[in-house]
Amino acid sequence: MSSGIPSMFKTPKHRSFDYKPMIYDEQKERKKELEQLVEEQRSGKVADEHRAERLRGKLSDKWSASARKQRQSQSAAQGLRLLTILAALGVLVWLFFNIG
Repeated sequence: MSSGIPSMFKTPKHRSFDYKPMIYDEQKERKKELEQLVEEQRSGKVADEHRAERLRGKLSDKWSASARKQRQSQSAAQGLRLLTILAALGVLVWLFFNIG
């Protein structure tokens, strides 16, 4: 409808959307935390909670690394097992067609 003629129905206006993306950089956060810890150690006042957090972080890093290695070794074993099964099936098919 034209803008000069009154209407019984409201026409919707466009909505504006204000979105500000948040970017999380894990390496930057870790670097910032390490800098804070170094500063606290230099000043001589390292809080027990920071020590506990750091210890938990180290443990979780080690556990995740060992879990990753275990998954890699399992996937390598699965690949080898699949290759062995396919080779055995190939030999059986070859024997079936050559002997039979």
